[in-house]
Amino acid sequence: MQAGQRVQIIKRDEEKGGVLKLDTEIVASKDGSIAGLLGASPGASTAAPIMLGVLEKVFKDKVATPAWQEKLRQIVPSYGTKLNNNPDRVAEEWAYTAEVLQLTPPPPVNKAGTAPTPAAQPAKSNPASDMAL
Repeated sequence: MQAGQRVQIIKRDEEKGGVLKLDTEIVASKDGSIAGLLGASPGASTAAPIMLGVLEKVFKDKVATPAWQEKLRQIVPSYGTKLNNNPDRVAEEWAYTAEVLQLTPPPPVNKAGTAPTPAAQPAKSNPASDMAL
């Protein structure tokens, strides 16, 4: 497999039989003694969330303990937090990340959201025959 190559797998599904999957899939034995990834090699932007998924799948009982939760939040302060609808928390996490990595501070988050895009207007057409007779 080459870098950047997309991989497809067909995963068994109780209701549907087989489901085509186009992403990276975490697989683990029932007892958690072995785990692996199926699919394309993850890039830097997805490697950390995938590893957290491996920990949650293989060490389910340990991840649920207060000690592991505290350690995970030390490493990933936003662990377990939904950031999608929380612009203040996104701004905090971006600023923290920029500080730790010694990056330029990120721009302020637009809390009001973006202006709605105006509806597209139909284009005027001028039908013409392919062949003039």
